[in-house]
Amino acid sequence: MLSSVLVFVFVLSVLVVIHEYGHFLMARWVGIRVERFSVGMGPVVFGKTFGETQFCVSLLPLGGYVKLAGESPEESTGSPWEFCSKSAFQKFLVVVAGPLMNALLAFFIFWAIFVVGQPVLTNKIGKVLEGGPAQKAGLSEGDRLVAINGKPVTLWEEILKEVRSGSRGMEMTVERDGVLRRVEIAPVLEGSKDLRGRPARVPFVGIAPAGEMRLVKNGFFRSCALALERVAGLTALIVYSLFLMITGVMPVKESLTGPIGIFFMTQEAAHMGMIYLFYFMGSLSVSLFVLNLLPIPVLDGGHLFFLAIEKLKGSPIRPKIKERITQGGVVALIVLMAFVILQDLSRFSVLKGVQTFFGGHP
Repeated sequence: MLSSVLVFVFVLSVLVVIHEYGHFLMARWVGIRVERFSVGMGPVVFGKTFGETQFCVSLLPLGGYVKLAGESPEESTGSPWEFCSKSAFQKFLVVVAGPLMNALLAFFIFWAIFVVGQPVLTNKIGKVLEGGPAQKAGLSEGDRLVAINGKPVTLWEEILKEVRSGSRGMEMTVERDGVLRRVEIAPVLEGSKDLRGRPARVPFVGIAPAGEMRLVKNGFFRSCALALERVAGLTALIVYSLFLMITGVMPVKESLTGPIGIFFMTQEAAHMGMIYLFYFMGSLSVSLFVLNLLPIPVLDGGHLFFLAIEKLKGSPIRPKIKERITQGGVVALIVLMAFVILQDLSRFSVLKGVQTFFGGHP
């Protein structure tokens, strides 16, 4: 349990430090003094000052922040090194640098995984559904699919791609005990749902992978392209999922998770191996990149929203109005977080586990 907590804190700390370091670097680059760089929230546990900045670790490990000089109009004295004294574009750069660092971190994590080797499922069949098209065609557990319609396949994702291409009939080349044989299979259309919850019918042959894995390595430039594609694909998927939740197509309670859910997913990824843990960290970093850009007060996207309004109207937003909007955003986030945590408690059976731990009945 302790090791799981340490891994969880490590993952979150890396994501937070990278995010806040983006704000820190850009603030220094445009000439803004950074008064404090904190890993964690709440009371400061320990810290040390270097130059003009106090670097510290705070009590609560969930989050972090950088405190900029003259960050609000009330604190500003008009000095050139303060946040409020900078142009709208410079403020924009400082705010957006945090989320962009999360995207950059995800890119480098995925790039490293593609270079070192990504574990993928092979073409070995582990289970054949009784009465399904594959069993009727004579396929059995342990067979290895080497080609579909004359196209070589070595990975399970290649098999899925060919099967889902929609072909009514297909010829599969199967290797069994070193002998190749060709079989004709007619997939059946099985009911399913797409991302928008609409009914869909997909080709189905009734086979499952054996769980055999192999490492697929890529060259430097190929890994760069794959990492960029992965970050872009995850970003698009998260944005689309948020759109579906906002429009009510996708249930919110089944789509969001909070710190508790992230803890259990981190634990599971760590048990699977380091590559899976870092892949999860990269995916989580992309999520932070997208979510932090949402136009919600207290998030980076909220600050960008205020900057856009001030740029359009040509003058700062009145402090009282800004304060009320921010307070509303904070309340909304607290309510959402409470809802998500309650869902996680139920989804991961946390309360039942606590009862069992303290001697209750499972």
